[in-house]
Amino acid sequence: MRLFTNTIVAIVCLFFIGTFIAKSDDAPSGHSQYTGSKEFERIKVLVGTWEGTSSKDGEKVTVKYETTAGGSAILETLFPGTPHEMVSVYYDNGGKIGMTHYCMLGNQPQLALKKADDNKIALVFVSGGNIDLAKSPHMHELLISFVDKDHLIQEWTMFEDGKAKETATFKLTRMQ
Repeated sequence: MRLFTNTIVAIVCLFFIGTFIAKSDDAPSGHSQYTGSKEFERIKVLVGTWEGTSSKDGEKVTVKYETTAGGSAILETLFPGTPHEMVSVYYDNGGKIGMTHYCMLGNQPQLALKKADDNKIALVFVSGGNIDLAKSPHMHELLISFVDKDHLIQEWTMFEDGKAKETATFKLTRMQ
């Protein structure tokens, strides 16, 4: 009788483990079941590596996107592996996209949705614990323009002394 009971328990356990594994395989590799705001999902399709140039000096720009935290956050790495590598984390906050930018300037501006349409997402500064808006240089605005599925333009506007100082424009092409 004990052998029969152990066999039944083993079969039930294998059934549940198999169901769990099958369910986890429903999502494509690198993606999850999490569904965010329309703007968050628009950023999520950028997962992969992008390359292009900066309008400022023609410098080569590489940007990598990946999902993390069960698909509820998107990591964007600008200039990976270089001395001026920076990371931005996109997330939903109350059903609207937000972003924290970990900048080489040593600050962490938080941006929130300003406006969006099918081809553009505009984010604007809302807070930053160590940023004095009257003085501190910081990324204040980001405009992402979706040209097509393989081309993207980012416009990063830096503020200093309380006003726009410069905008760096990156024209990017999907590599993978």
